[in-house]
Amino acid sequence: MLAGTAAERLIRGDVLRSAWMFSIGALDAYFCDAYSDVIAYTIISKNRHAEQNPPGFALPDFFLKVKFPVRAILEPYDVNTNWRWRMAAREMMTYENVLSMETVQKLFNPFFRDGRKFFYSLLPTWITHPNSTRRLFGITGAAFALLSGNDRQLALRQARDQFEDRFLALIQRRHDCIHNCDRPRMAPQPLSSSRAVRRITDDVEFLVQRFDEHCDVEFREFLLGLGCPVPIVNLTGY
Repeated sequence: MLAGTAAERLIRGDVLRSAWMFSIGALDAYFCDAYSDVIAYTIISKNRHAEQNPPGFALPDFFLKVKFPVRAILEPYDVNTNWRWRMAAREMMTYENVLSMETVQKLFNPFFRDGRKFFYSLLPTWITHPNSTRRLFGITGAAFALLSGNDRQLALRQARDQFEDRFLALIQRRHDCIHNCDRPRMAPQPLSSSRAVRRITDDVEFLVQRFDEHCDVEFREFLLGLGCPVPIVNLTGY
Protein backbone atom coordinates (compact mmCIF):
# COMPACT_ATOMS: atom_id res chain seq x y z
CA MET A 1 0.00 0.00 0.00
CA LEU A 2 1.08 3.56 -0.65
CA ALA A 3 2.32 5.51 2.36
CA GLY A 4 3.40 8.83 0.89
CA THR A 5 0.71 11.15 2.24
CA ALA A 6 -0.73 11.38 5.74
CA ALA A 7 -4.02 9.92 4.52
CA GLU A 8 -2.26 6.98 2.87
CA ARG A 9 -0.25 6.30 6.01
CA LEU A 10 -3.42 6.38 8.09
CA ILE A 11 -5.17 3.86 5.81
CA ARG A 12 -2.11 1.62 5.77
CA GLY A 13 -1.93 1.71 9.56
CA ASP A 14 -5.60 0.82 9.92
CA VAL A 15 -5.25 -2.15 7.56
CA LEU A 16 -2.30 -3.40 9.59
CA ARG A 17 -4.27 -2.92 12.80
CA SER A 18 -7.15 -4.92 11.39
CA ALA A 19 -4.76 -7.78 10.54
CA TRP A 20 -3.45 -7.67 14.13
CA MET A 21 -6.99 -7.77 15.57
CA PHE A 22 -8.11 -10.55 13.23
CA SER A 23 -5.08 -12.63 14.22
CA ILE A 24 -5.75 -12.37 17.94
CA GLY A 25 -9.48 -12.76 17.37
CA ALA A 26 -8.76 -15.99 15.49
CA LEU A 27 -6.67 -17.19 18.44
CA ASP A 28 -9.59 -16.57 20.78
CA ALA A 29 -12.00 -18.32 18.40
CA TYR A 30 -9.70 -21.32 18.13
CA PHE A 31 -9.48 -21.87 21.89
CA CYS A 32 -13.23 -21.38 22.32
CA ASP A 33 -13.96 -23.92 19.58
CA ALA A 34 -11.38 -26.38 20.87
CA TYR A 35 -12.87 -26.25 24.37
CA SER A 36 -16.37 -26.67 22.96
CA ASP A 37 -15.15 -29.73 21.09
CA VAL A 38 -13.52 -31.51 24.03
CA ILE A 39 -16.62 -30.92 26.16
CA ALA A 40 -19.09 -32.05 23.50
CA TYR A 41 -17.09 -35.04 22.31
CA THR A 42 -16.58 -36.30 25.85
CA ILE A 43 -20.34 -36.51 26.34
CA ILE A 44 -20.90 -37.92 22.85
CA SER A 45 -18.32 -40.64 23.54
CA LYS A 46 -19.99 -41.45 26.85
CA ASN A 47 -23.37 -41.73 25.12
CA ARG A 48 -21.97 -44.03 22.44
CA HIS A 49 -20.36 -46.21 25.08
CA ALA A 50 -23.55 -46.28 27.16
CA GLU A 51 -25.50 -47.56 24.17
CA GLN A 52 -23.27 -50.65 24.20
CA ASN A 53 -22.40 -50.92 27.89
CA PRO A 54 -24.90 -49.05 30.10
CA PRO A 55 -24.24 -46.75 31.88
CA GLY A 56 -20.93 -46.19 30.11
CA PHE A 57 -17.76 -44.82 31.66
CA ALA A 58 -17.87 -42.38 34.58
CA LEU A 59 -17.06 -38.72 34.01
CA PRO A 60 -14.42 -37.07 36.24
CA ASP A 61 -15.55 -34.70 38.98
CA PHE A 62 -14.28 -31.54 37.23
CA PHE A 63 -16.42 -32.33 34.21
CA LEU A 64 -19.59 -32.50 36.28
CA LYS A 65 -19.21 -28.78 37.04
CA VAL A 66 -19.57 -27.75 33.38
CA LYS A 67 -22.69 -25.60 32.93
CA PHE A 68 -24.68 -26.08 29.72
CA PRO A 69 -27.42 -23.79 28.37
CA VAL A 70 -30.64 -25.72 28.99
CA ARG A 71 -32.32 -24.48 25.82
CA ALA A 72 -29.61 -25.89 23.59
CA ILE A 73 -29.94 -29.29 25.25
CA LEU A 74 -33.73 -29.39 24.95
CA GLU A 75 -33.88 -28.36 21.30
CA PRO A 76 -35.08 -31.19 18.99
CA TYR A 77 -32.41 -32.71 16.75
CA ASP A 78 -34.06 -35.21 14.43
CA VAL A 79 -31.05 -36.21 12.35
CA ASN A 80 -28.34 -36.52 15.00
CA THR A 81 -29.31 -36.36 18.66
CA ASN A 82 -25.65 -36.04 19.70
CA TRP A 83 -25.53 -32.70 17.89
CA ARG A 84 -27.29 -31.16 20.90
CA TRP A 85 -24.06 -31.46 22.90
CA ARG A 86 -22.00 -29.76 20.23
CA MET A 87 -24.50 -26.91 19.99
CA ALA A 88 -24.80 -26.62 23.78
CA ALA A 89 -21.02 -26.44 24.13
CA ARG A 90 -20.79 -23.78 21.42
CA GLU A 91 -23.54 -21.71 23.00
CA MET A 92 -21.82 -22.07 26.37
CA MET A 93 -18.76 -20.31 24.90
CA THR A 94 -20.66 -17.65 22.92
CA TYR A 95 -19.97 -14.83 25.37
CA GLU A 96 -16.66 -16.14 26.69
CA ASN A 97 -13.16 -15.25 25.62
CA VAL A 98 -10.00 -17.27 26.06
CA LEU A 99 -7.33 -14.62 25.69
CA SER A 100 -4.89 -15.41 28.46
CA MET A 101 -2.52 -18.29 29.14
CA GLU A 102 -4.05 -18.63 32.60
CA THR A 103 -7.53 -19.16 31.14
CA VAL A 104 -6.24 -21.73 28.64
CA GLN A 105 -4.54 -23.61 31.46
CA LYS A 106 -7.66 -23.55 33.62
CA LEU A 107 -9.90 -24.87 30.84
CA PHE A 108 -7.69 -27.50 29.22
CA ASN A 109 -5.21 -28.79 31.78
CA PRO A 110 -7.78 -31.05 33.51
CA PHE A 111 -7.92 -32.99 30.22
CA PHE A 112 -4.12 -33.34 30.01
CA ARG A 113 -1.93 -35.90 31.75
CA ASP A 114 0.57 -35.02 34.47
CA GLY A 115 3.83 -33.99 32.88
CA ARG A 116 1.92 -32.92 29.76
CA LYS A 117 0.14 -29.84 31.07
CA PHE A 118 -0.04 -26.62 29.09
CA PHE A 119 2.35 -25.01 28.70
CA TYR A 120 5.55 -25.12 30.83
CA SER A 121 6.07 -28.87 30.45
CA LEU A 122 5.76 -28.52 26.66
CA LEU A 123 8.44 -25.86 26.30
CA PRO A 124 11.43 -28.14 25.56
CA THR A 125 9.60 -29.63 22.57
CA TRP A 126 8.27 -26.27 21.40
CA ILE A 127 11.61 -24.47 21.69
CA THR A 128 13.32 -27.10 19.53
CA HIS A 129 10.51 -27.23 16.96
CA PRO A 130 11.67 -26.25 13.44
CA ASN A 131 9.27 -23.28 13.40
CA SER A 132 10.36 -21.96 16.79
CA THR A 133 11.89 -18.47 16.95
CA ARG A 134 14.01 -16.49 19.36
CA ARG A 135 11.20 -13.93 19.31
CA LEU A 136 8.88 -16.38 21.06
CA PHE A 137 11.25 -17.99 23.54
CA GLY A 138 14.30 -15.75 23.80
CA ILE A 139 16.56 -18.57 22.62
CA THR A 140 17.02 -20.64 19.49
CA GLY A 141 16.31 -24.34 19.43
CA ALA A 142 19.93 -25.10 18.57
CA ALA A 143 21.24 -23.10 21.52
CA PHE A 144 18.71 -24.65 23.90
CA ALA A 145 19.61 -28.19 22.81
CA LEU A 146 23.19 -27.61 24.02
CA LEU A 147 22.10 -26.72 27.57
CA SER A 148 21.84 -29.03 30.56
CA GLY A 149 21.35 -28.92 34.30
CA ASN A 150 20.75 -25.52 35.90
CA ASP A 151 21.43 -23.68 32.65
CA ARG A 152 18.63 -25.60 30.96
CA GLN A 153 16.19 -24.93 33.79
CA LEU A 154 17.04 -21.22 33.77
CA ALA A 155 16.51 -21.09 30.01
CA LEU A 156 13.11 -22.78 30.44
CA ARG A 157 11.97 -20.23 33.01
CA GLN A 158 13.15 -17.36 30.83
CA ALA A 159 11.45 -18.92 27.79
CA ARG A 160 8.19 -19.18 29.72
CA ASP A 161 8.37 -15.51 30.69
CA GLN A 162 9.26 -14.48 27.14
CA PHE A 163 6.38 -16.51 25.69
CA GLU A 164 3.85 -15.11 28.16
CA ASP A 165 5.07 -11.54 27.69
CA ARG A 166 4.93 -11.86 23.91
CA PHE A 167 1.28 -12.89 23.83
CA LEU A 168 0.32 -10.55 26.65
CA ALA A 169 1.61 -7.65 24.56
CA LEU A 170 -0.16 -8.88 21.41
CA ILE A 171 -3.46 -9.32 23.23
CA GLN A 172 -3.20 -5.96 24.98
CA ARG A 173 -2.60 -4.15 21.68
CA ARG A 174 -5.67 -5.86 20.25
CA HIS A 175 -7.68 -4.58 23.24
CA ASP A 176 -6.29 -1.09 22.65
CA CYS A 177 -7.40 -1.22 19.02
CA ILE A 178 -10.91 -2.41 19.82
CA HIS A 179 -11.67 -0.36 22.91
CA ASN A 180 -10.05 2.98 22.14
CA CYS A 181 -9.03 2.87 18.46
CA ASP A 182 -5.40 2.16 19.41
CA ARG A 183 -5.21 5.42 21.34
CA PRO A 184 -4.53 4.48 24.97
CA ARG A 185 -3.01 7.94 25.59
CA MET A 186 -5.13 9.95 23.13
CA ALA A 187 -2.55 9.79 20.32
CA PRO A 188 -2.60 6.72 18.06
CA GLN A 189 0.16 4.18 18.61
CA PRO A 190 2.40 3.90 15.56
CA LEU A 191 2.06 0.86 13.31
CA SER A 192 3.65 0.99 9.87
CA SER A 193 5.57 -2.27 9.50
CA SER A 194 3.86 -5.07 7.59
CA ARG A 195 6.74 -7.33 8.64
CA ALA A 196 5.84 -6.80 12.32
CA VAL A 197 2.23 -7.80 11.67
CA ARG A 198 3.34 -10.81 9.66
CA ARG A 199 5.39 -11.93 12.65
CA ILE A 200 2.27 -11.64 14.80
CA THR A 201 0.29 -13.93 12.52
CA ASP A 202 3.25 -16.34 12.45
CA ASP A 203 3.36 -16.43 16.26
CA VAL A 204 -0.38 -17.02 16.54
CA GLU A 205 -0.12 -19.77 13.95
CA PHE A 206 2.73 -21.39 15.89
CA LEU A 207 0.75 -21.43 19.14
CA VAL A 208 -2.42 -22.76 17.51
CA GLN A 209 -0.64 -25.51 15.60
CA ARG A 210 1.45 -26.69 18.55
CA PHE A 211 -1.54 -26.64 20.90
CA ASP A 212 -3.71 -28.40 18.32
CA GLU A 213 -1.18 -31.20 17.97
CA HIS A 214 -0.90 -31.54 21.72
CA CYS A 215 -4.63 -31.48 22.40
CA ASP A 216 -5.25 -34.08 19.71
CA VAL A 217 -2.97 -36.55 21.50
CA GLU A 218 -4.00 -35.68 25.05
CA PHE A 219 -7.75 -35.76 24.46
CA ARG A 220 -7.45 -39.25 23.03
CA GLU A 221 -5.49 -40.33 26.11
CA PHE A 222 -8.09 -38.65 28.33
CA LEU A 223 -10.91 -40.72 26.84
CA LEU A 224 -8.89 -43.93 27.00
CA GLY A 225 -8.08 -43.21 30.62
CA LEU A 226 -11.78 -42.97 31.42
CA GLY A 227 -12.33 -46.44 30.00
CA CYS A 228 -13.71 -45.41 26.63
CA PRO A 229 -13.13 -48.26 24.12
CA VAL A 230 -10.68 -47.65 21.28
CA PRO A 231 -13.32 -47.99 18.49
CA ILE A 232 -15.38 -45.19 20.07
CA VAL A 233 -12.30 -43.05 20.66
CA ASN A 234 -11.41 -43.51 16.99
CA LEU A 235 -14.77 -42.02 16.05
CA THR A 236 -13.99 -38.91 18.05
CA GLY A 237 -11.70 -36.17 16.88
CA TYR A 238 -11.55 -33.12 19.06
